[in-house]
Amino acid sequence: MSDAATYWFSPAPSEVSSSRLSLDFELRAADLFFRELVVPGLGRIWFARQLSWPLAALALHEELASHGANAPKPTAICHGIEALACKLEYLVDPQDPSRRILGRRAFGRDAEREVWSFRRLRQATSYVRNTHRQAATRAIRVDGGLGFARGARFDLLELEPVGRALANAFLEQRVGRGGTSLRKWLLGWIDEDREISRRPTTLLRALSPEHATDEERALVRSRLLGTSTPASEKRQRLAGAVGRAADVPDIERVVVARLRDAGHRAQASEVVAARAFGAVLDRARDAVASLTRAVEPGRGGVKLSTLASDSALRKAISDVRAAAKSYVNKANTASVRETASRSFADAVVAADDAEAIRLLVRRAGEVLGLADGSVVRGPRFRVVGGTDETGDLEDGARSIEPDRTGRTFRIANLHSLLRDVDPRGAR
Repeated sequence: MSDAATYWFSPAPSEVSSSRLSLDFELRAADLFFRELVVPGLGRIWFARQLSWPLAALALHEELASHGANAPKPTAICHGIEALACKLEYLVDPQDPSRRILGRRAFGRDAEREVWSFRRLRQATSYVRNTHRQAATRAIRVDGGLGFARGARFDLLELEPVGRALANAFLEQRVGRGGTSLRKWLLGWIDEDREISRRPTTLLRALSPEHATDEERALVRSRLLGTSTPASEKRQRLAGAVGRAADVPDIERVVVARLRDAGHRAQASEVVAARAFGAVLDRARDAVASLTRAVEPGRGGVKLSTLASDSALRKAISDVRAAAKSYVNKANTASVRETASRSFADAVVAADDAEAIRLLVRRAGEVLGLADGSVVRGPRFRVVGGTDETGDLEDGARSIEPDRTGRTFRIANLHSLLRDVDPRGAR
């Protein structure tokens, strides 16, 4: 089953295997559609250095490849750079590290602080399998992103002028006592595959996820808000509604209201429709959680008729049905025509309780199954928590990405990025 686009995470998600169970009700494409509808071109970006690291990797690969045939691929270079950046930042305070870093568990295993070479840090065992580079690739591209590079696959991307400018802004920082460029330092680190004997403060700051330069911030801000494209204009309007306050404002009461007050009623309706779709997924998960609790004691399964008469489960199914009706209404208001989500919602609304259970079980991946009129444990059965509980399903290892905490459809990511690149104008 493909990775889920729905954000239910474990407390320490940055080191779990990407093979962990996902629960997306076969609506991953719909979820991505709504995230792109609400905040186009952003991907999973939420701080500036997520863009600087991969663009720098592309630039360094070009330089290394011009001097020999055995240059590491851009993916390997990027994973090494971000692993080094995250590890240096982790060591600032291992008990309370930056929310922007990945790899906490791997770094904690290196008790003697011995793993510093490019060869070792680029490996998943010394960092993570699911990296910031993976989160950034969509946002980097011209097609569907912010326009920093052109191409279909990361290792084949070609830098656009603005992408090269952002890479240079990162790589021309000065590090160490001699004031060498970060570019030269990284080329030596990669080419010579050396361990690091000295870790100057300037190196930490130059690589850190927390300290993008003013030039980096300006370049990211220009692509995020300053281009004459429909996507950029949409982000501009949403940025004005989100503001720069410390906390993400309430989406319905504040963000949607501000969009409407500013005359952007169609955009406000799209946000409302996306949130209504998210509620359908959340209520469906709650219903599956109830089903797993009902099935768990009986290893031979539980009859559909028994489940359909259970009062708690009937309430959970009723909540899914109500959420589906609300979504259809709000999608109609917003003139949103996303066929997979509409088909699912229509099916839930039309189904009686027993048929709704069948529908959810069929879409619950390998958690549950149907056999001889009973709901049975699937091959990857577990008791699933509800949406208000600590998540136990995963769609890939991540840092504490803002959008993971609720169905913001990347509004929280935009808010975080705005505060990183444009902290003025807080409200």
